[in-house]
Amino acid sequence: MEHLNLTDSVRFLQSRPVDDWRKPSQVFIDSTVANIIQLEGMTQSLTSLLWLDMKWKNSFISWDPNKFCGMESMTIPLDLLWLPDLYIYEVMDGDASPVVNILEVKHDGSVKHSKPIRLVSACTLDIFGFPFDTQKCTITFGPYVHTVEQMTVLAASNSSVVTQRSRDNFSKRGEWELLHVDVQNRNLSFSGILYSQVKYTITLKRIPIVYVVNLICPAGLLIILDFSGMFISVTGGERLGFKITVVLGFLVLLLILNDQLPKTDVFPILGVFCGLCFALMIVSIMGTVGVLYMVEMSSVSSEVPSWMKKWVLKHMAKALLVKTSHTADTGADESIIGFSNSSIPRTSIRMKKATEKTSTKDSSEAILLKKVLLEILMIRRHLANAKLKEESQNDWHMVAYVLDRFICIFYFFSVVISMGILITVWAIPHIDSA
Repeated sequence: MEHLNLTDSVRFLQSRPVDDWRKPSQVFIDSTVANIIQLEGMTQSLTSLLWLDMKWKNSFISWDPNKFCGMESMTIPLDLLWLPDLYIYEVMDGDASPVVNILEVKHDGSVKHSKPIRLVSACTLDIFGFPFDTQKCTITFGPYVHTVEQMTVLAASNSSVVTQRSRDNFSKRGEWELLHVDVQNRNLSFSGILYSQVKYTITLKRIPIVYVVNLICPAGLLIILDFSGMFISVTGGERLGFKITVVLGFLVLLLILNDQLPKTDVFPILGVFCGLCFALMIVSIMGTVGVLYMVEMSSVSSEVPSWMKKWVLKHMAKALLVKTSHTADTGADESIIGFSNSSIPRTSIRMKKATEKTSTKDSSEAILLKKVLLEILMIRRHLANAKLKEESQNDWHMVAYVLDRFICIFYFFSVVISMGILITVWAIPHIDSA
């Protein structure tokens, strides 16, 4: 078929511009990522600004530039020539892009259509490593009607060229940094019919400075502050009020974190870490209440239960390397004192009976000495009871101290281990990218 001039080519507006219908039209696509406007977690959508170039050959257009004053190219309205039925497979919203109704046509029949696209496309987010996460979003171009036998789309530039051009023109005004753009030519099989596609995979990295300053640093400081509260004396009562105040501040921080976290099915590890720290704070408050209860028990209870002496003052204290000085049994105290509490009343009764029998025989000096001895025995019994009560109070205080140290050590290692896991999860993507 002979080449037609520009005027005659208007007759072929509705047909593919090929001189052989068995030959597919080749459309070359070139795209540049100019900006990432928004990456929304709740709707799983990417709003981006792209610069799109499409080039194809119109076999019905050609002219000799020498016959037209050396004019090698011209621009014509968009609706005068055939356009590829280009479709974006991930599109979620209507096209709100600026309308460019101009085509550039060259003397050899090459046609170029360039336009900016403000695209809202679907993007599956993985925010497990938030806010040090990396996301990959795809944008796929291809014909909606024409099969691979009728039209093929090909990438005009490879991945390295597209990446470098996108980085040079990328506007860093949001929270995302462009890492790489991968370009791939592929075919889509739908109902046994092949459609040609060009797939762009955009790799984005979140800029975490805002979240570090507003979330991570305050959370870390509150955790350190709450842990420091474990060293406040529990007997004064200030520790409980201090820890409750810290927990209320951390709860406010969790509410802020919930507002800023992307809403997806996957819960980020930062949220898991903060939830764990909040649970540890509650456990430490409950432990403080328990310790205060034991301190209170020291003034009303006579003796620490034997099972608590065995498991807390013996085994747990040994594991925590805490030296205890509690008395194993009461008989040892009685042997040290030199008498039994139960023997004192019997001795007093015998002395009273003996006094009554010998009151007429003994002299007044003997009676006075016996009364003095009775008073001394009563004083010794009082001192023995006071010593036993003091030892019981010391045992209760020691039990409270051992349990308090156990909660403190458990708190410390739980926070350190969870923080280590958190840092490891955040560091793995950076190691892989390096």
